[in-house]
Amino acid sequence: MNRETAVFTKDIREIADRVRQLIAEPYIERYVDLPPIAENRLALLYFFLCESGMAKPRAQILCVTTTLVQLGLDTHETVRLEYGDSLSAERNRQLSVLAGDYFSSHYYHLLAQANELEAVQILARAIEEINEAKMQLYVCEKENKLPWETYYALRKTIDTALYVGFVQHYAPTPEARHFWQTLIEKTSAVEQFIGEWEQLQWEKRVPFGFAQYLLQKPGSTIAHVLDAIEQKALELIGVCEKLVGNLYPTDQQNVLTWLTSRYTHRVDRLKRVVEEL
Repeated sequence: MNRETAVFTKDIREIADRVRQLIAEPYIERYVDLPPIAENRLALLYFFLCESGMAKPRAQILCVTTTLVQLGLDTHETVRLEYGDSLSAERNRQLSVLAGDYFSSHYYHLLAQANELEAVQILARAIEEINEAKMQLYVCEKENKLPWETYYALRKTIDTALYVGFVQHYAPTPEARHFWQTLIEKTSAVEQFIGEWEQLQWEKRVPFGFAQYLLQKPGSTIAHVLDAIEQKALELIGVCEKLVGNLYPTDQQNVLTWLTSRYTHRVDRLKRVVEEL
């Protein structure tokens, strides 16, 4: 790891630690299974803002607040429609909703303190887009009218709208805007496919997404689906690597190459673990 990448990873670690400090609440930690911080999307946003000429302290506050909003939205997604009748189950449901609201509410306070009213507007618009996509996804699923293409488009909005909002606002050129939006969307899709792979492999349950669509095909098996998901993830990683190579000179690719390589390493680790079982 070169010096530039080492400094960058240190900054990302500090931003993630700041988020963890802000959400630290013993009662929530005791009763709610919190989703992980979306560190790769955080890293891409931070690198984009810095590359676009934004001062690091400002980029860091925008990344902290965006990560808080994402964590709040992800926490809401863990709320199930049905829970057990126990007091513990009901408490978990209520606290998951409240925790999501609590995390998201931090963003407005922090941005107002920093006088970042522009960022408040960007995030507010993105949250509106995400909630509309979630409602459409729910309705289509309930009516059993959800082809893969529609699901993928809605999932892309849900997972990337916060970050794409900043790209659309701060990208210095149309070419940069296209590059960063595509990179964020493709890497987010890789995260989704790897997540499905893990759920199928370790939790032995079929997640809603690409895996479910594949299993609807006649003669499809879990083994076939696992192979297909792995190939899809590797294909998208290749697209990301090509994007980086086409836009940036070799001497400027260090951080982005490191970010995209993390996905390849993650896939390789998962495969090794499976082979050793």
